[in-house]
Amino acid sequence: MANFPPSFLDEVLSRTDIVDIIARHVELKKAGSNMMGLCPFHHEKSPSFSVSADKQLYYCFGCGKGGGAFQFLMEHDGYSFPEAVEYLAEKAGLEVPKETQRQPGDEERQKKAYTLLSRASDAFARALYGSGGGNAVAYIKQRGLPESIVRGYGLGYAPDGYGFMQQVFGTDNRSAAQLEAVGLLFKGERGYGDRFRNRLMFTIRDRRGRVVGFGGRVLGEGEPKYLNSPETNWFHKSDLLYGFSEHRDTIRKEKQLVVVEGYMDVLALAAYGLKIGLAPLGTAIGERQIREIFRLCEGPVFCFDGDRAGRQAAWRALERMMPLLKAELEPKFLYLPEGEDPDSLLAKEGAESFRARMKDEAKPVLETWLMGLKLLAGQGVEGRARMAKKADSMLATMTDNYLAQAWRQEVEQATGISLKQHLRRSAASSPSPSSEGTVELSGIEERFLAGLFQRTERFRDLPEIARNFLVDNDGVRPLYLRAFSIIAATEDDNTDIARQLAQEFPESQTLISRWVNQAAVQDVDYKAILLVMESNYIKRRLSSERDTMPFEEKTTLPLRLREIDLERIKLGREQSDTGA
Repeated sequence: MANFPPSFLDEVLSRTDIVDIIARHVELKKAGSNMMGLCPFHHEKSPSFSVSADKQLYYCFGCGKGGGAFQFLMEHDGYSFPEAVEYLAEKAGLEVPKETQRQPGDEERQKKAYTLLSRASDAFARALYGSGGGNAVAYIKQRGLPESIVRGYGLGYAPDGYGFMQQVFGTDNRSAAQLEAVGLLFKGERGYGDRFRNRLMFTIRDRRGRVVGFGGRVLGEGEPKYLNSPETNWFHKSDLLYGFSEHRDTIRKEKQLVVVEGYMDVLALAAYGLKIGLAPLGTAIGERQIREIFRLCEGPVFCFDGDRAGRQAAWRALERMMPLLKAELEPKFLYLPEGEDPDSLLAKEGAESFRARMKDEAKPVLETWLMGLKLLAGQGVEGRARMAKKADSMLATMTDNYLAQAWRQEVEQATGISLKQHLRRSAASSPSPSSEGTVELSGIEERFLAGLFQRTERFRDLPEIARNFLVDNDGVRPLYLRAFSIIAATEDDNTDIARQLAQEFPESQTLISRWVNQAAVQDVDYKAILLVMESNYIKRRLSSERDTMPFEEKTTLPLRLREIDLERIKLGREQSDTGA
């Protein structure tokens, strides 16, 4: 891991405009002193994503994501921290200090791997139209894929037999070892051999659009029908979705997403202008992939064949989805007519008809769940008992307690059986993941900190007593006291305290971003908030320490409370006179 000097990170950020970075993905509009747009981390209809051009921080008041330019590239585009730093440094025309780069050889190996994978994709693409690619081209034409799709998605051909990769990259042992590391060769008893042979090749990219692996469909006889790259440092099948980097922006713009079963389904949809399809890599969809889908779209349609295998696949997806479901999500399930897949239906009916099926025939997830339970349980009294028992165990995995209660009522109505109370209590008492690690603040403390971090010069004018305002809050105290230290160490009012604290306390960056991006705390409001903070602090002390505090404080603190009351009355009159 690189250990970048703070001064270098400061320089990178000072030359980076976070608005430019975010505006590539989010349409931002001026809203007061900040910019607002629809959050790229969760689906929403009203903008709650705020970007402070002044403080160079973003925050979403809907999902709670926040941070700076490095964090946005890491959270949204999938960069590691060193990659984010190096990317922004390159854009800013800065050279990364050599002594602080990653471990010797790490960066070179990474670049070499991605270069090898990209060159392999190009080699497969060339081989498609070579002397041996006739069967692959014929298959593509049979499936009706136009040339623009073939080239745009990196389709290719792996020739039959062994030796193609070595023809492209050379026969030396070092190259062979590198090709084995990225999953293009395997080592057997007789040496190295090509992993992909006589297959139509599908290029698989990560969230950043880099080639990380391949899927290959056999042409003619052979098993397996589809073969993927093995797990490598670059290819993790359970994290990837085919079509993600190519379709992400369209999905967000159109607010439509359809999850299909295979590569050809994704490509068929794209060929008909529906660049909204994603697919797992030849296996049942997993929880991490579903989580990524929900980040893109709140109402995805999971599309499956209408046969028994399709319904079983749908049920597995629903089971994996249960812990992730929330009241604001609206996934649906679409079963196609038996014997049809998206490819064949598009050829028969066209794109608009397929869109109509998505709109009119896709069933809500609750309806799909109830129908699946009934099919699993069977008929009669025993069937109702089995249905209730299965529902109970599945509901226990849900983390949205209100949604779980609503679903529980539906099952109880359908079966006439009351589900177990202990599971309900268990679900209700389990902590929500979103609440873990949060900092507890009262409303007035929240606005006080927002006022300070929006205009950090206000730290200079705080009374001495203010240092103790948040002394009992372990989550905020180190950050708050460090701000005083920074103020004391510099005479420059232009020092960007918010940015400096965000770098020193990366775990608190979301908090700082939230305060910076809140509605502006005007001077007159801030004065009133400061008086309330002081009053609350004095009252807490008088309540808990009166018996032990010095006599002088026992006398002066109540007097100060009366002064604060008078100052608040005066301030209120000033606000009334000015119409504030």
